[in-house]
Amino acid sequence: MYLYNLGDYSFIFYTLAIGIMIWSLIVRGRLNRLVKKYSDVRVASGKDANKCVQEMLAANEVYGVTIQATSGEMTDNYNPKEETINLSETTYGKNSITAVAVAAHECGHACQAHSSMALYKVRQIIAPIASITSRISVWIAVIGVVIMYAARTLEMSSMGYYISTLGIVLYSVVFLFYLVTLPIERDASRRGLKAMKEFGWVSDDQYKAAKSVLWAAGDTYAVALASAALTLLRLLLMRGRRRR
Repeated sequence: MYLYNLGDYSFIFYTLAIGIMIWSLIVRGRLNRLVKKYSDVRVASGKDANKCVQEMLAANEVYGVTIQATSGEMTDNYNPKEETINLSETTYGKNSITAVAVAAHECGHACQAHSSMALYKVRQIIAPIASITSRISVWIAVIGVVIMYAARTLEMSSMGYYISTLGIVLYSVVFLFYLVTLPIERDASRRGLKAMKEFGWVSDDQYKAAKSVLWAAGDTYAVALASAALTLLRLLLMRGRRRR
């Protein structure tokens, strides 16, 4: 035989899976609640998100980055190829705590790119690969496991093992993407929060509120990383290991 299934680990695995699912619901609920709560609170300086981004870019000597409006809610992002900070309908031109915090966070990504942050560069290299492997890796791993189960010869079982291993290696790229993404997102939030405090956009109480919003948003990436780690573990347990 070439395969161990979840076996004695099934209870631990499903307990972790349920735990991550509950954690995800809690994180999402908290984020939505905070975003809504501070979307109606005007920042102490009265400056809108666009103006704050411009100040932050200038202070960090980041030039050539433009601010654009994008459709949707919480669809804010920094596009390194176009060098644009795209602010959603709930952020662009708004002066709420949530809007300024989100805009400062995205500006933090622009600063990461222009300061040649090593980890940010790594993510940019991994991102297009992870986008592809996330769609095919699990299927390849499962096909390999099925072949291992159905194999009637040693050669077929070996082929299934190697196919499954290929799928696991491909999924490891997805896991690596989430692994580097979490510290990048936290760093962007720290940069944004530093600017909010230094430039006086918010009061001390509002700073704490902005931090709670950005850290709650960052927690979604922590959940994604935990989920990716659990998926990788499941694939490894499904494939098992070869016996000599």
